[in-house]
Amino acid sequence: MDAKELRSAVGERVRSYRVLHSYTQADFAEKIDISVNFLSEIENGRKGMSQETLYKLCEHFGLSADYILFGKEAAGNSAIPAATLDNTELKTLTDFLVSMRGVFSSGPG
Repeated sequence: MDAKELRSAVGERVRSYRVLHSYTQADFAEKIDISVNFLSEIENGRKGMSQETLYKLCEHFGLSADYILFGKEAAGNSAIPAATLDNTELKTLTDFLVSMRGVFSSGPG
């Protein structure tokens, strides 16, 4: 999966979660301290998010990074099947986090 496909998949999961739980973009963005415009860019796969934003998203909404990045949820959440990362997914996650280091450090998110 290349970076564009990853951003698109992550954005779709963020949007799906937001819509499923009836949050407006404004409410959702406020809860994780980003702008509505930036949330829209994430949801549409045009921008990635920083590690800090990923952390806030997971922490505030009780989501796992596995779900946001790979569509897999940790054991114990019956809404989404449990799964583990294989070596390819782990490398993709590592590469993504390394590539995002410092990307948004001077701006929102």
